[in-house]
Amino acid sequence: MNHKFKILVFVIAFIYGGNCFGQTPFMSQPFVATKFFNPATVGFGDNNQFQSFYRNQFSGVGDPYRTLGVGADFALFKNEENDGFNNFGMGIQAVSEQVLNGILKTNEITFSLANRVFLDKDRTRYISLGISTTMINRNIDRNALTFGDQYNSGRLFNPTSMEAIGDFPVKFSTNGGVMYTQFSPETFLQFGGSTYYINRSSNTQVYGNYNQTFQFISTLNFEKKLFDEKTFFVHANYQNRTEAEFFYLGGAIGLPIQSYYEKNNRLYLGCFYRSSDALVPYVGMLYNKYKIGVTYDVYKNKMTLSNLHPQTLEFTLSTYLGRNSSKNLKSIFN
Repeated sequence: MNHKFKILVFVIAFIYGGNCFGQTPFMSQPFVATKFFNPATVGFGDNNQFQSFYRNQFSGVGDPYRTLGVGADFALFKNEENDGFNNFGMGIQAVSEQVLNGILKTNEITFSLANRVFLDKDRTRYISLGISTTMINRNIDRNALTFGDQYNSGRLFNPTSMEAIGDFPVKFSTNGGVMYTQFSPETFLQFGGSTYYINRSSNTQVYGNYNQTFQFISTLNFEKKLFDEKTFFVHANYQNRTEAEFFYLGGAIGLPIQSYYEKNNRLYLGCFYRSSDALVPYVGMLYNKYKIGVTYDVYKNKMTLSNLHPQTLEFTLSTYLGRNSSKNLKSIFN
C-alpha cells in the first residue's frame, strides 16, 4: 500500500506540473544532460554529479546564438541504513542564452526535487518523478539596436515580445517529469517524459496574439554491453516546442580505451539525426570520473541553399563527485 500511495502522489504531482510553466535548453547532446530536460533524473546516480555544456549555434553566419549551462545534483538522505540508496534527489541548473553577441540575454536558474519508488528488492528498477521551479531573467540592450527603421518614438514597429522585456524582467515557472529506470551489469534502460508550458515570449516578429501551448519532451536511453567490453547505445527523443516539433534519433559504439578494476573507460563514435534539420556526428569519452562529448551539426534545411553556411558546435563535460562502487554498467547516461 505504501508504494501504491507514493505512485498515486507522483501522478498527481506530475499532472500539476503539466499545468504550470517550464523551460528547457536546445541541445545536440541531451542524453548527457538529462537533468536540464527532466527533473525526475536528479540525484539518483551512484554519486553526486556535475554537468556543463557550451553551444555556439549558427556561428558561420556571425555570432547569433550562444548557450552555456552548468548543473549539479545530489543524493538526499543517503546513509548506511538504506544500503547507500536514496529515495530523494535534489538538483540545481543554470542556463545563459545570448543572442547577437549578448544584445538579448536570457538567464535561468532551476531548482529540482525528485522522489523514486523501487519496484524490486534488488533496487535495480524504479519509477521517479520530479518537480522543478525556474527563475528567468530576460533583458535587451536597447542601446545596441542601431537599426533606425526598428524604432518609432521608442517603440518597435510591428509589436514583438522585446517591448515587454523591460517591463517584466523576471518570471517564474515550474516543470514536472516522470522517468522509469532499469539497470544491470550488462544494460542500462531509461525512458520517460516531462511536460511544461513555455513561459516566455517569442524572439521573432508576430502579428496579433501569440498563442503558446503546452510543450512535451519524451526520452529513451538504452546502452548494452557487447563482447570484449564494447558497448552500443541508442538515444531517441521527441520534442514538441513552440518553435518546432521534431524527433531526434541516433546511437554510438563505445570502444574500450583502458580498463581498471571497477572502471570501464570508453571512446564513443556515433551520429544522430534531427528531423528535417541536421545530421549530428558525435565523439564522446567516458574516462574515470569524466564524460566529455563534442557534436557538430551538419544542416540539411533551407538555410544551406543560400550563401550562408551555418555551423553549430557543442561541447559537454560532466563528472561525478566520488568513487564509482557499483557493479552495474557504467553508462554514458548514468
